[in-house]
Amino acid sequence: MEIGYIKLYRKITNSFVWTNPNMLKLWMLCLMKASHKGSKFIFNGKEIQLNSGQFVTGRDAITKEMNEGAMREHQVNSGSVWRWLKKFEKEEMLNITSTTKYSVVTIKNWHEYQVSEHQVNSDRTTSEQQAHTYKNDKNEKNDKNKDIYSPVVNYLNEKAGTNFKASSKATQRLIDARLNEKFSEDDFKKVIDNKVNEWSSKPDMIQYLRPTTLFGTKFEGYLNQKPKYSQQKGNENGWPEF
Repeated sequence: MEIGYIKLYRKITNSFVWTNPNMLKLWMLCLMKASHKGSKFIFNGKEIQLNSGQFVTGRDAITKEMNEGAMREHQVNSGSVWRWLKKFEKEEMLNITSTTKYSVVTIKNWHEYQVSEHQVNSDRTTSEQQAHTYKNDKNEKNDKNKDIYSPVVNYLNEKAGTNFKASSKATQRLIDARLNEKFSEDDFKKVIDNKVNEWSSKPDMIQYLRPTTLFGTKFEGYLNQKPKYSQQKGNENGWPEF
């Protein structure tokens, strides 16, 4: 890995990456491994030509780097690491070109975020086009997300008797993270319904009917949980008929 530094922008806190410490660590590792200028690299005895923003790795190799120095209980397996990398690719953060022996990872928009001013000025036309395309895509996504904040939070307040604010940046970041994972407004409402039905009658659990719990990293599990009993097909106490 080259000696030097990477640029980390504050808006990463609005990304789904921020909600998962292992994904955040992996993304930073990718940025640190990427070449800052064109170079040749030897991997498993083969010489590979790299452009700026690229690095060569393999599933086991990058997993070993992820776990370096980590306690056993905090280590991750190669399947999870590769799944996160493919998630980055799906979100158009990077590209992965694989062979039977190695993969070349290319960080997207490298010139926009990591190249120095001197380097940017030498190739301004290309980098500005990339920047404008990326920013327009991001702005379009942000505008769509804003239309969901109020309906989701209002639905939670209505069902749980709470008074959360759709303008809360923390709540918006959680909603953005789930939307970036391709969940929908209906998914949010189903999670709210599932947990209100389960927790509203439990004094020790009702405090968790809040955005930080419902819209966090366990969102998919809450969405897909099976009800223990049916309120519609049971007796007057809500228990199933036998």
